[in-house]
Amino acid sequence: MKALKIIGIVFGSIVVLVLIIVGVVWFMMSRPSKLAEDVTPVVSNTAAAQSLDNKWQTFQTEVAQSKAGTSITVTLTEEEVDSKINDGLKTVNLPAGLTVGKMNVNLKDGKILLAATIQYSVLSGNAGMVATVDLVNGQPTITVTDIDMGSLPFPQSLKDQLKSLIPQDALFQTNSSFQAQSIDISNGLLTIKGVTK
Repeated sequence: MKALKIIGIVFGSIVVLVLIIVGVVWFMMSRPSKLAEDVTPVVSNTAAAQSLDNKWQTFQTEVAQSKAGTSITVTLTEEEVDSKINDGLKTVNLPAGLTVGKMNVNLKDGKILLAATIQYSVLSGNAGMVATVDLVNGQPTITVTDIDMGSLPFPQSLKDQLKSLIPQDALFQTNSSFQAQSIDISNGLLTIKGVTK
């Protein structure tokens, strides 16, 4: 009789432990990234990615053909940037065990906000990333300022690997004959203004 009581206590303890673990995992998965919550969905399409390529080519040609001191502006839309990033994501070598779903990119308040669904091993959830674009020696340069993967216990090494996917040097390889003077990110637009050298 005593053995049955001990077995019952052990079995009951295991059931309670399993329920606690399931509850904790459910709670963690139901708390997405705060950064990802601030990103609105954007529809990606091949035409928008091609439009960005065309604008950039036109910009490069205009820089090459203009006299020194000519003011030049290029404006990229949120849809174009989102589409180009999602198009490029298909060819990126991700860390082992990581898959990234559709990424949404928003351009607002001087920041580039990115959100995506990610899966790493058996963990899955939403991740958010914030980046700024600054001028360094007349070149637009991106800096990742924050990565948030919600409450899921993703290792810091994975966050570092994701951060390293964003180039920390010149984001836009502008022509060496172009000196960027200002960058504006607002209302779904990224505008770079400068002059030819």
